[in-house]
Order: sequence, then structure tokens, then C-alpha cells
Amino acid sequence: MPERRTAAPRRHRVVLLWVAGAGILAALAGVVFGLRLSGGTQDDAPEAPGRTDARGTLSVATWNVCGVRQWNCEDTGSAAEKRARIEALAHRSGARVILLQEMCSEDLTAVRESLGGSWQSLFRPYTAVREGRRSTVRCTGDGRGTAGYGMLSALPLTRVADVPLPQPAAGLRRGILCATAGAEDVRLCTTHLNPQQGGAAPGSAQLREGQLRALVRAASGPRTVFGGDLNTGPPTEAGTDAWARTDGPYSTYRECDQSASAGAPRVTHRSGYKIDYLFTGLPRQGCSVLRSPASDHWALLMRVATG
Repeated sequence: MPERRTAAPRRHRVVLLWVAGAGILAALAGVVFGLRLSGGTQDDAPEAPGRTDARGTLSVATWNVCGVRQWNCEDTGSAAEKRARIEALAHRSGARVILLQEMCSEDLTAVRESLGGSWQSLFRPYTAVREGRRSTVRCTGDGRGTAGYGMLSALPLTRVADVPLPQPAAGLRRGILCATAGAEDVRLCTTHLNPQQGGAAPGSAQLREGQLRALVRAASGPRTVFGGDLNTGPPTEAGTDAWARTDGPYSTYRECDQSASAGAPRVTHRSGYKIDYLFTGLPRQGCSVLRSPASDHWALLMRVATG
């Protein structure tokens, strides 16, 4: 990877390297992405046109848009196609809150305006520190703004807060963005955690655990939905053990695709891994993984009971 990657996030797309032996390649992929999931199918839940939440329910989606073309996103559709996909999450899938990662600021403004009505948006840029100076990353293309993460909401958002994350020695600075959907009294938090740099960097495991703990603390409480692109495999027997050393997610909360059965959760990235999550302390009423060619990630949609 060229050094400029420190001014861009991971790309958790599998990069095929000519290495000696298939065993080494498999081990490397396992370290970078966690466990590659097997079993089950990646069937999309049908999107019902015009679906809206029943009273006492809330639908929340998370999607890594892959909107920053220079971050290996050249083959994932145009800005217009990505905006159309976000509109479909709202209008067809019924999401009233959409958590977003790798979004361009002006694209977010455009889609909020197209949704109209009471929709509002929050945005935070990724930043990088070079030679003691903090800078942002510009999205390529005319008038697309800066790269970052944020959320769209059809509900009024209050108590907006930025929560810091433990940071790597090099690379993008990211945080946690939280807000409360006042009408439903649900705390919402989104983030985009740093990738594990091949598993070889000293402190990589500790950074992952620290970031997961920060996310859980930021979203603590029974009426919460939190998640995003966590760049981490699920806590299966052969997968990452960072979850085991993080108090909370899989014990205090339930993940969108978490099941009492032995089946593996569905993948959320086109390379065959689950790295996108939604957790909640509220009763779950459904979980969908929605494919789209407009990103290398699939959107995750969860419906919860709010009262």
C-alpha cells in the first residue's frame, strides 16, 4: 500500500497478493478481516415500496457508501447512484434513521434535500495529522466536499455529541457521532473503526478492543441503537476475540443478525465478510441485509420496538 493510504481508511476489499503458499494467503486474509463467514445464504429481504414503521417501531439502517472514489471505490457507481440508493433505503425500505460511512459531505446535503420534509443530517469529516497539522480528505469530483461519516434522520435529533476514539499512530482520525431521536427517545451512535493493519502492527489488537469499548460506552443504555462499519469479524470460534475482551455488545445488547441458532450471521461486504453491525437494547422485530452494486458494502436494516 502506498503511504497515501494513511490519509485514507482501510479498504477492506481483499487485495490478492502473490505470496508463497495458499496457507499464508488464507492466514493473512483471516487476520485482516476476521473470520470469513460460511454457511447460510445472502438472501436480501424484500423491500416493500412505501413501507413505513408501525406506531411504536423504528427502522434504522447502516451503510458504508464507498463514496470516496480514490479509496478503491471507482467501480461502485456514481455519486448519483449512491444518493438514489440512500433514497431507496428511506422510501422503499422504510429506514427513518440511516447511519453512513465513507460519505461525501455535499452528497449528504444533496440527498437530505431530495428526501425533503423533516429530514435532517449530521456529518463529521475524517481527519489526518501530518507534520503536526490536521487536514481533511477531499472527495474527488466536482463539488462533492469532504469525506466523512454521519447520519440522516426523519426524526428530530437532539443531544448531539462527538465521542473520541483511541487513535492509531498513523492514518485517519475517526470518532463516534451520537444523537437522540427525540420522538422515540432512542440514542443513536455511528462510527467507522480503523482497520487492523494486517494484524502485524504492534498494538493493533489493543486498538481494536479500545475502540469497541469506547463505542459501547458512548451508546450505553437500554434505548439505544449503535453500529456502523466496525472493520471487525464477528465473535465466532475461529474469529476475532476482541469482542470477548469488550464488555457489552453481545451480552448486554443484541446485534441485528444475532441468533440463538448456530447459523453464521450474513456477510455485509462483497468479499465475503461481516464487518457492518447494528446493536440495540430494544426488542428486535426484523433484520435485513440489502445488496446494492452502489458500494462494496451491503446495507444493514434493523427494525426495533420502541414502546
